[in-house]
Amino acid sequence: MLLDDISASQLLERVPEPMLVMSSDGFIVSANDALAHLLETDAPPLATNVTQFLPETERARLNPLAWMRRWAETPEAPELEYVHLICRIARGNDRPVRVRVGRLLIDDVYYLVLLHDITQEQTRQHQSRQAHRLAARILANSADAIVNVNAEFTIIYANPSAEILFGYGRGELVDKPLSALVPDRFRESHEIQMAKFVKAKAPARLMGARVEVAVVTKSGKEIPLEASICKVTLDQTLVYSAQLRDLTVRKAAQAELARSTASFHTVFDHALQAMALISPTGSVLEMNPAAMDLLPPGQQVLGSSFSELPFWSADPEVTANWLRDAMAQCQRGRAYRSPVNMRMPDGSQRQLDFSLSPIAREGEIFAMVAEAREMSEAVSPGA
Repeated sequence: MLLDDISASQLLERVPEPMLVMSSDGFIVSANDALAHLLETDAPPLATNVTQFLPETERARLNPLAWMRRWAETPEAPELEYVHLICRIARGNDRPVRVRVGRLLIDDVYYLVLLHDITQEQTRQHQSRQAHRLAARILANSADAIVNVNAEFTIIYANPSAEILFGYGRGELVDKPLSALVPDRFRESHEIQMAKFVKAKAPARLMGARVEVAVVTKSGKEIPLEASICKVTLDQTLVYSAQLRDLTVRKAAQAELARSTASFHTVFDHALQAMALISPTGSVLEMNPAAMDLLPPGQQVLGSSFSELPFWSADPEVTANWLRDAMAQCQRGRAYRSPVNMRMPDGSQRQLDFSLSPIAREGEIFAMVAEAREMSEAVSPGA
């Protein structure tokens, strides 16, 4: 079969896309069933002006017939790729369509108009834009510094947290080499590490999970960071993304905690009075040497119940009972204090001033402190 053997009406009907032929004044002279399906009409709307299918807002926005002529005269104009019409279908809903127009070379001027429903396309674009905006907002508001670099390790993106962290103004980090953020003495090892990472086969992974690194700010100050890096290929373009977290405050807190802990143990371990730190449930957290002297040698202490420890006593069961009572009182937020007599293995007695105090934070008891102070010199046997 030759193309000449197919009538224009048959050809128009076989086209799967909505298509119509209109006169220069905008009236539809021929159309296929696909157009009726698009407009949700029972049959193609012949002898109807195309402007009838445009909402009032669309008619006010542009002259559709003028645009049709322009599309026909310059079908490859770049701006036309982004122009679409809003078409009103039979039940009153609006539907966006992309339009392509061709001029028919016959005695009178007619235009061949192809329509493509872009409802789903616009929905996907909207969802994509929303996802992009959400991702951009998350990156912009992230407390962690985020720096993206290309395959040449040139910075292509830095979020506001990164700019603040490194002391640069808005956009100043872009186009700088990543090495500008690495102290001179670490650059060689950093380049070796990055080279190994580049050769790794995994398309996206953490670079040794989170590791501690040192970086240098714009002012030349070095700061410790916790860092992870991943590599991602997008449209055949390799991008490295580094997530960085400032460790300055954490390290200062750790140093202060270490200093405070050292100070505590200096006092705690060398105190002359017996001392023990007890959990709210009654188990021993810490016990100093002076308190260990009140127990048999080699006694397991940490994690044991304080009231069940075998303190030197003429009646261990009585001692355990009053210790339980003392802890019960302390757990209710009340301090306990009482004199006690300890009978040591050599037969001597020690008179101690025993106290148990609750330690609370924000109204909640998180520990108890037991102390036993010597009240008099040890009493010799038979004295």
